[in-house]
Amino acid sequence: MLAKNTYGLGVHPFKTLKSLGREKDRSQQLLILGWPVYVLVFGAGFIWLGRRLLANGAAWGWGARGAAMMFLVFSFSFLVYLLFWQMRVWLKK
Repeated sequence: MLAKNTYGLGVHPFKTLKSLGREKDRSQQLLILGWPVYVLVFGAGFIWLGRRLLANGAAWGWGARGAAMMFLVFSFSFLVYLLFWQMRVWLKK
C-alpha cells in the first residue's frame, strides 16, 4: 500500500490524497505525509555518518554544506508539494 500511494503522489497526487482522506487509514496518512521529515532525517543521518567516517571532527567542508543544503531544499520542496495538493483536496470538498 505504501508503494502504491508513493507512486500515486508522483502520477496523480490529487486522487491519491483524496483516497487517503476518504479511507481514514491513519497509518498510511502518517507514512505518506511524513515523507519530508523522513528525507530530512535520512539526510541528517547520511551527513553525520559521512562526517563521522571521513572528516573526523574537521570543519564543515563544501561537500557537507552542499549535501545539507540539498537535503534541506529537497525536503522543503517536497513539503510545499504535499501542502499544495492537500490544500487543493481540502478546498475541493
